[in-house]
Amino acid sequence: MDVDAEVDVAIVGAGPAGASTALHLARFAPALAGSTLLIERSAHPRSKLCGGGLVNDVDVVLRNLGLDLSKVPHADASWANLHYQGRGLRMQLGDIAFHVVRRADLDAWLASHVRDCGIQIRENTLVTNIETRADGIILRTNTGTIRARAVVGADGSKGMVRRMLPGGRGSVARLVEVVTPPRPPKGLTTEDALFEFRNIPEGIQGYSWSFPMWTDGKPMRNWGVYDSRLVGAPETGSLVAYLKEELARHGLDIADYKVEGHPLRLFTPGATLSTERIVLAGDSAGADPLLGEGISLALGYGELAAQAIVDAFSSGDFSFADYSQSVHRSPMGRSLRRRHLAARMVYGLRSSLPQQLIWWRIKPLLRTFIRRGVFSWATPTTHKINARARPMGPLHPARSL
Repeated sequence: MDVDAEVDVAIVGAGPAGASTALHLARFAPALAGSTLLIERSAHPRSKLCGGGLVNDVDVVLRNLGLDLSKVPHADASWANLHYQGRGLRMQLGDIAFHVVRRADLDAWLASHVRDCGIQIRENTLVTNIETRADGIILRTNTGTIRARAVVGADGSKGMVRRMLPGGRGSVARLVEVVTPPRPPKGLTTEDALFEFRNIPEGIQGYSWSFPMWTDGKPMRNWGVYDSRLVGAPETGSLVAYLKEELARHGLDIADYKVEGHPLRLFTPGATLSTERIVLAGDSAGADPLLGEGISLALGYGELAAQAIVDAFSSGDFSFADYSQSVHRSPMGRSLRRRHLAARMVYGLRSSLPQQLIWWRIKPLLRTFIRRGVFSWATPTTHKINARARPMGPLHPARSL
């Protein structure tokens, strides 16, 4: 078998999860940087469907990596309004509610820092087959065959690496979205974000959203509908109809805009996130079931995946037998378990009265849970290799990259 490149670590997918894994590897084990390869099916900057919300945990993880998010064009949602039928609570996470970026800008910026660390990215490369062997993983791609001692699956909800793991797909949410001129929802300002949960009694296990955004040098607005399909996955028809109704409620005609949609794999407590020589990160491992939030989690998965890889090269054990448990027990994993439980509770209550109670009557409790139980899991750290890690054995430098 002809192998075009041999690397120690292959990361499939150069989005936030893949870039975070690479950046954390460069911090934890610089010797691996020259033998780590990111494989990206497209080329940066590339379009990516995503609301682009960046919560406070993103700022913390990026600062831990020495990165400054202010270098990326973004809008700030000053307030998040969580409503049920036009009423609810108004809150912030710190000085604002969250940032909003175009994923093309964020992903390209992260990729540039990966390259600055000496890690190569092979773009326009599609993985078509994966084979596990005693000495590593064989990745067959449209640009050649790669052998790696360890692989990170960071290639999204429908990723090729995900299929190598046993078990079912878990819950898969659906989303649709449009981008419009910067006209805000009625009664709100251009800097407000809106989450409207009015369609839960109709079977939508999620919400419609409206965020400010900044694209191509001008302010715009992102609107969409998120349906987790977590509890019984009822048939609710096309999400476009719900988005059309929400836009019309605020004086917009959906026919004037391009509607796009995509699936989103959700986190499941106890799910298997690794197998021999393979770990998952980002949407491949599972996004937030409650709100569909994924970017901060992708960055957090990257740190956990990088630490698992450092431990594997230190010990020579590439089973990654402890990785799933490490994720589930981490502060991020505990946050995800709380979100999963909350999503099942909130979206399982399909009559109007309990929804009114949640969004209208227990607002102080809800604010506290969102601020402390959902977000704020990331903490500032000084990056050092985990004390469990022993000196690494000899590396096998990349060839013919």
